[in-house]
Amino acid sequence: MRQSAFRFLWLSFLISSIGDWLYKLALPVVILQKTGSAYHAATAFGVSFIPWIIFSMIGGVVADNYSKKHVLIFGNFIASGLALLLLSVLWQRQLNYPLMYIAIFLLASVDPLTHPGFQSIIPELVANDYLVAANAIIQTIENCISVVGPLLGGAIITLIGGYTGLLVDVGSFLAAALLLCWLPSQRIAERSHSSILGDLQTGFAYTIKQRVILSGSLMFFFTNFALNMFEANYMYYMIKQLGYSLFETSIAMTIAGIGALLGGLLSTRLITNRKAGAVLTSSTMWAGGLTFLLLFSHNFIYIGLILASINVFGTLNVVTYFSLRQRTVPERLLGRVVAVTRMVSYAAIPLGSWVGGLILGRGYQMSVVIIAAGIIRFGAGFISRYTAMGHEV
Repeated sequence: MRQSAFRFLWLSFLISSIGDWLYKLALPVVILQKTGSAYHAATAFGVSFIPWIIFSMIGGVVADNYSKKHVLIFGNFIASGLALLLLSVLWQRQLNYPLMYIAIFLLASVDPLTHPGFQSIIPELVANDYLVAANAIIQTIENCISVVGPLLGGAIITLIGGYTGLLVDVGSFLAAALLLCWLPSQRIAERSHSSILGDLQTGFAYTIKQRVILSGSLMFFFTNFALNMFEANYMYYMIKQLGYSLFETSIAMTIAGIGALLGGLLSTRLITNRKAGAVLTSSTMWAGGLTFLLLFSHNFIYIGLILASINVFGTLNVVTYFSLRQRTVPERLLGRVVAVTRMVSYAAIPLGSWVGGLILGRGYQMSVVIIAAGIIRFGAGFISRYTAMGHEV
């Protein structure tokens, strides 16, 4: 019964992910077309992650005190309206930068408020023995969309325009909300008698005491910083510096997505019966080392293959850490711990995006960004090997 209910969750996730991918591809393309500025494209990407720093903990408190099902439904309805607002701002002939950044910020604020509920509802729908498989399904869906998304999104933007992708994103939120209505009714968790501040302190205190959980979160902080130095400037690098078309850029993204998909399909087999800490540290080091290969190839096919290899290890990272967190953290605290660890790891994304854009804006080549990203990511895995994370079973 619990496993069958899970299908409504992953189907909702599938539909919203399709719209999300179109949004992620359409937004930088529209901004580049209107401004030709790598700085604004990278900054818009980074701004979308700032709400994770501000609202993650509130989302954790909400997840631990209210019906997760209702939180997810309400969040998707709100997101559809905010996506429509952003579309109307971008539609204007003269782009209003402050209003654009506000709209991006508001839309991005929904995810940190609902993500703790999404992650913490999985153990309620899936038996403990199936947690790795359930997380692998979620990650495989996300990675599968990353394969189909670039080609589908590139075709839509090339033939119809980026605004169509944003409009599909509006509809995807509405469809996801309707599917979530089919989830079984939940018992509402016994609400904490402390204040919101007290709930936040409890979540922080637990995370800090759990050295393995905290160590993994810090490792993801540096990983995300390195990853987004490159990722936030990927469109600019491929289109402006290397001179590839949007279609060729999308092909490279599709190849990269195949690697992530492969990682999701293999994760259950590779992770089971292995130390979580060993998987996390080794995969991070491998991903960092492979990043340096981007220095030696400017062919879009080879770039896609290198990114695909990196994504295999990145996917193993995500599935391993999510399963470890769900397996070890008590249900009454899981929402807040998800929020704290996500907030810590995501705090690096806008910073990494901004630093990468700043380096390019100062006239340096992408090779400087690639070298810095590789060193940081490899170093994060190497250092974590000698902390509590490296000994986690």
